[in-house]
Amino acid sequence: MSHLSILPTVFTDLERLVRALRDEGLSVERTTELQGFADDSRTVDVLAVHGDAMPLGWTQREDGTIVMHGDIQRISRQPGLEQRLQRVTRRYALLHAMDQVRFGAMGSADLILQSH
Repeated sequence: MSHLSILPTVFTDLERLVRALRDEGLSVERTTELQGFADDSRTVDVLAVHGDAMPLGWTQREDGTIVMHGDIQRISRQPGLEQRLQRVTRRYALLHAMDQVRFGAMGSADLILQSH
């Protein structure tokens, strides 16, 4: 039987995560329920869905860390999920770097964007 699992992430900013998810084509809802198998559900700060794929959720803990929630058994069978999450993580890192430059946290910097 599958159930909702909690996984640690490297994300620390929910708004930046929402931007990265949307930039990568996922539909995003804020402060809603993530439904799992049977009666298993969890309130999440961010819920993301791509097409007819299983949704994923994220919550921010009091210490600032963000964890991902999902039915790992069911979503592991979704083709392309790993690549999609990798793209979201890269987009998040790019947005973080751009914010650092924009807000002067890096002093002066040259930003070069390359697509692969």
